[in-house]
Amino acid sequence: GRLSIPKARVCIAVKGAMADVARTLQQILSRLSAIEEKISPDASGAPKAKKPRIETAQKAEDEKIARKDIDDIRIREIVPVVPPHCLLEDLVQSQSVAKHVMFGRQTVDNILKGTDDRIFVVCGPCSIHDVKAAKEYALLLKEAAKKFEKDLFIVMRVYFEKPRTTVGWKGLINDPRLDGSYRINEGLRTARGLLLDLNEMGVFAGVEFLDTISPQFIADLVVWGAIGARTTESQVHRELASGISAPIGFKNGTSGNLQIAVDACQAGRGAHSFLSVTKQGMAAVVHTTGNGACHVILRGGQTPAGIYESNYDEHTVKKVEDTMKAKEINPAVVIDCSHANSCKKHTNQPIAAKDIARQISKGCDTIKGIMMESNLVAGNQKLKPGVTDKKTLVYGKSVTDACMDFKMTLGVLEDLAAAVRERRKLKKSSPSQDIEIVTPRETKNLTYKESLNSVYRWTDDIHIRKITPLLPPECMHREIPCTSEIAKTVFEARSGIKDILAGNDDRVVVIVGPCSIHDTKAALEYAKMLKEERELLSKDLHIIMRVYFEKPRTTVGWKGLINDPELNGSYKINKGLRVARRLLADLAELGLPAGVEFLDVMSPQYLAEFVSWGAIGARTTESQIHRELISAISAPVGFKNGTSGNIKVAVDACLSSRCPHSFLSITKQGLAAIVHTKGNNDTHVILRGGKSGKMYHQNYDEGTIKTVIEKMKGAGLRPNVMIDFSHANSCKDHKNQPNVCDAVCKQIASGQKAIMGVMIESHLVEGNQKLKPGQTDVSTLKYGVSVTDACMNFKKTQACLRKLAEAVRERRKASA
Repeated sequence: GRLSIPKARVCIAVKGAMADVARTLQQILSRLSAIEEKISPDASGAPKAKKPRIETAQKAEDEKIARKDIDDIRIREIVPVVPPHCLLEDLVQSQSVAKHVMFGRQTVDNILKGTDDRIFVVCGPCSIHDVKAAKEYALLLKEAAKKFEKDLFIVMRVYFEKPRTTVGWKGLINDPRLDGSYRINEGLRTARGLLLDLNEMGVFAGVEFLDTISPQFIADLVVWGAIGARTTESQVHRELASGISAPIGFKNGTSGNLQIAVDACQAGRGAHSFLSVTKQGMAAVVHTTGNGACHVILRGGQTPAGIYESNYDEHTVKKVEDTMKAKEINPAVVIDCSHANSCKKHTNQPIAAKDIARQISKGCDTIKGIMMESNLVAGNQKLKPGVTDKKTLVYGKSVTDACMDFKMTLGVLEDLAAAVRERRKLKKSSPSQDIEIVTPRETKNLTYKESLNSVYRWTDDIHIRKITPLLPPECMHREIPCTSEIAKTVFEARSGIKDILAGNDDRVVVIVGPCSIHDTKAALEYAKMLKEERELLSKDLHIIMRVYFEKPRTTVGWKGLINDPELNGSYKINKGLRVARRLLADLAELGLPAGVEFLDVMSPQYLAEFVSWGAIGARTTESQIHRELISAISAPVGFKNGTSGNIKVAVDACLSSRCPHSFLSITKQGLAAIVHTKGNNDTHVILRGGKSGKMYHQNYDEGTIKTVIEKMKGAGLRPNVMIDFSHANSCKDHKNQPNVCDAVCKQIASGQKAIMGVMIESHLVEGNQKLKPGQTDVSTLKYGVSVTDACMNFKKTQACLRKLAEAVRERRKASA
């Protein structure tokens, strides 16, 4: 029969061993009470129905959920990273190196401006994996640079980080021993040591920047930098470029999109504020002045069908020139002879270079430089960290993309130098004169302290206005703690999403709320209304409030509540983080789970424990550091397809983030650190449409859904697809969201199980209003109206929610 347990019990105070026994008995009785409640019949006498959830969700009901149950659950360990200051002290920049770097940067800048009629050539291995071979290559390149110095300015490509499509060796900084041991401290030391050696040899170095922390270790030794095709759209990378002291090139997108590179140049020239660390390794806010030496790099593109398309032709160069002029940006273009411009074949690089030389010889001034992938030995070889025996690797041969050998490289340099001479004859100009570098003051026999206070300032932080302290995450956690009520809300919400992703719950996840939060009072009012809908429709929908604190911009503008909480351009990020955490806590205490978009690797340390679901936006889905970040996030996360509509990048992102990674971030105490992750299996694809030129195209139709299902299955992933009713799927018109809803509901009702969720942009009042930080009088803003993308009002949102719930019921009937 049923257990008979007293409803009330008397606890007798006892001491010593008996107290332990009493506590144990009390726990057993409490557990039995919980079991009795679950199996007790309701008024009709029938046992209570079990809610389909994953087994861990039951913990939220039976036990007191704490912060440890929802935070850092996918982090294997966090280890200290050497403070940049310490590494700079060990591997100090001399006065001669500082002058060398300044000379290189000034030369590149003069070429970009047109005051030097040469072109600059960024030439070297796809990525550095062998320091000895890199130095040998550098000696050969130095000789070539001397030979062609009247016509070409040669910079060695010294790439330490390698973005991967999914997984693989990620470069010398990340894995310096090539064995998957991820000794990042060793990698940073190796990278700085090599850059120092190259500069002392008289070789100029160019790198690609992938994150906001590693530049603090190496940027003072770099004369030119690049932001890759996978990160050109990323807001944090544009912010970073605005603070780098060297000229920066932005590549066009992997799809071939040119506009995003021009937009990036415009954004990089503006002043920004972003999260990084100080030279002492402390979390900080970096305020920049902007980088006027930003330019476009053309690297070709790839169609959704996988076909490579080059973009170094005269028509494309002219198009970029006109677009940059229209944005009032000095038209400066660098052409990458590799990647899609060579159809990923190293032997095609000379073909691309020959056509570029032809354009230069005919007088083209817009082409300021070219990039080539070159090594001691042609081709490439496979490297699987932890599997490949390093002793078997061929010396001087790339372990990433295939490269030309040096002999072929010299031939290309000959052609380019000849082309510059032809252009000079055509324009009847003379070779540029040598640059005289004027340093702030001459110094001799510098101590380390003098070096940092003088020479170091010649080459680093030139575009930094100031660096201000950032409150350590743990301080904010203590100020706004994670209570058991908050933990329970987050834990149950995450468990519900996990169960839906696993196919154990047939409900649909709904991420609904304002495009971005700018008014916490209006957000809480909206939340209370949404909470009622969540409870009313809980059998069919798992509703999560969209609580986006950061807003990626096409170029510039208000970037969200964290970045600018006072909406006036004051960039009080400490306040923004506090306001964001407070709102998330209030929502969780209300019993309403929250979903956010993650834009950088540091802010999650302040907020992530309160987040039930996360997103990586269309502009950052291809970014390696964002994929690495998601492998550490404790919540389920969705990856959006690219802005061009590319779905494969989202599938690749899901695949990548399932794997363990290591990346630079900070600890809860606000110290620079290396985060080693376990990987995140709770990811899915978000379809948000795409844009080609000025045309939007949707991707929520049945055919696209089937394509995504096939792609995910082919990658070994469970097909889980969320549809974004807004953005390109609505042609950026909030009034079209209900139409998207109808089409998606029809598919759900007909039995499509792969559609596990939807996203809706909704607010108290429909539409949007303009906000220009520092110009708009905040008191004049309309209450409950979005200041970013236009949203539906709540009444229309309710109608969509009811349609979705009905569609789920229909699907359930069909399945039955």
